[in-house]
Amino acid sequence: MQALLHTAEYILSFVFVFTLIVFVHEMGHFLAARALGARVEVFSIGFGKTLFQRTDRHGTLWRVSLFPIGGFVKFAGDANAASAPDREAIHAEAGKSGAASGMFHLLPVWRRSIIVAAGPLMNFLYAMVVFAALLMAVGSTSIPARVQSVEAGSPAARAGFQPGDVLVAADGRKINTFSDVAEIVAIAANTPITFLVRRDGSEVKLRVTPKLIEKQDMLGKTMRIGYLGISADARVVEHHRYGPLAALAAGARRTWNSISDQLKFLGRLVHGRGSVDMLGGPLRIFAYTGAVGTAASVDTHSLPVSFAMRIAGLMTLSAMLSVAIGLVNLLPVPVLDGGHLLYYAFEAVAGRPLSERVQLVGFRIGLALILSLMVFATFNDLRYFGLFERIGRLFS
Repeated sequence: MQALLHTAEYILSFVFVFTLIVFVHEMGHFLAARALGARVEVFSIGFGKTLFQRTDRHGTLWRVSLFPIGGFVKFAGDANAASAPDREAIHAEAGKSGAASGMFHLLPVWRRSIIVAAGPLMNFLYAMVVFAALLMAVGSTSIPARVQSVEAGSPAARAGFQPGDVLVAADGRKINTFSDVAEIVAIAANTPITFLVRRDGSEVKLRVTPKLIEKQDMLGKTMRIGYLGISADARVVEHHRYGPLAALAAGARRTWNSISDQLKFLGRLVHGRGSVDMLGGPLRIFAYTGAVGTAASVDTHSLPVSFAMRIAGLMTLSAMLSVAIGLVNLLPVPVLDGGHLLYYAFEAVAGRPLSERVQLVGFRIGLALILSLMVFATFNDLRYFGLFERIGRLFS
């Protein structure tokens, strides 16, 4: 019975986080479409058997389906959920009333671009608001970015770090806490970083290349991440409270740092310097959301406190994943929002859209790329959970 309850909590945590992120993304498209004159025919969360649906006064069908692993907004003139144009319907409508009909593909290119970009932008805005709300509600607890000790022979020792150094910035990014340092270093194995350090009243620049090490993550699994070789005094803890404006500023800064870090990580992967261990798919997201959603509170005797802490953890995770979903959708790959924006950029420059054949080929290539990425991410997740190692032991 306990095992069934634990599994149910994992599933509910995953559904809560993933559905929330998808809803936020699609709501961005929806709100922009309503504001800019595009008619929305379907707003769908999930796939498979329909659990609930209703049509609003604007003619939009709102639908929730059985498997909450995605969603879409279908505009008038779309042939499918990927927003590929229905040429016959568009040509027929264009001959009657043109863009006034609310056909998405008959709108000016600048309106279509805003509608498409609104999904990822809403993901970023959501992350900023969540971070800000949590900072206003509970504040933040952090360890100052002051070096207490330097491991002998480590990259930090070779670069000249010393006890008492205060880390101010890394490659131009401001450092506020020791957690900032850990985030920067984790994704920068084998990549030089220039730190600005305050030492004895003056500032010193130190260039260091974190080495790749194996470390256990929150699930107890082995991950390969960057390592510097410095430690802070965990006994020195600072707690900060935030007003609305300060919280919004901090939320925006954290969102931007997350965007910047993930872009750098992708760039390092492309150049073969990043660790693919940190590239996870749905299986790992399921495991992380479940771990956060079932984590025991420090105050295990208070059910409301425990529940509130779990919700706060899931909201934080949803904000971080929302940034990742927003960035992935902006990749210039047909089928994704970034691919549509690429098409619109060509249309804006050339004064005409790409040919139907080129767009169709692009969508097919884009779909193949997305499926390949999903297969790779799933393979990486199975390796992360040790499936192939277990299979190997069975036949050894």
